[in-house]
Amino acid sequence: MGHYTDGLLMVLITGIVIFLIYRGLQSWVRKPFTLRSGIGFHYNEEIMEHPAVDLLEQSGFEIVSDKLKVPLVFKVNGNVLHSRLFIDYIVTKNREMYLVKTSRERLTLEWTGSGVRRELLPYLLLYPECAGVLYVDTDLGDIKEIALTSDEDEDESAY
Repeated sequence: MGHYTDGLLMVLITGIVIFLIYRGLQSWVRKPFTLRSGIGFHYNEEIMEHPAVDLLEQSGFEIVSDKLKVPLVFKVNGNVLHSRLFIDYIVTKNREMYLVKTSRERLTLEWTGSGVRRELLPYLLLYPECAGVLYVDTDLGDIKEIALTSDEDEDESAY
C-alpha cells in the first residue's frame, strides 16, 4: 500500500507543478507589451511658484521636479533630426509617479480620443513606468488624470 500512496502523491505533485508552470506562462504571454525608455529623468529640483504647483499640492501631490526638456533625436534615411518634449512637472502621490502638462492658452487640448492621443501619447509611451499624465487647467482649477489603457481593461472592470 505504501508504493501506491507514494506513486499517487508523486503524480499529484507533478500535476500541480505542471499546472503552475502553465498558469505562469499563460499570464506571461498575455502580459501587455510595453516600451522601455532609455531616456531618464534629470530632475530639476528648483520649483518655481506657479498656480499649477499650488493646485497640485492642494490635491495631495508632491512636486518632485519642475520643468524638464526631454531631447529627442531621430535618424531618417541617414539624416539626424532633433526635437524635444517638454514636461511641466513630475509629481508623486501614493508611491505613483505622474508627468504633468499644464494648460496653455495658445494650445488648447481637444478632449477627444484623437486629441488626447496627439498631445499626450508620446509621454505615456516614452515613460510607461509612470502612472499617467496629469493635465492641469489652472484657469478652471481642474486636474485630469490620463492613463493609457486598453478596451480589455475596461471590459474587465465592468464585471
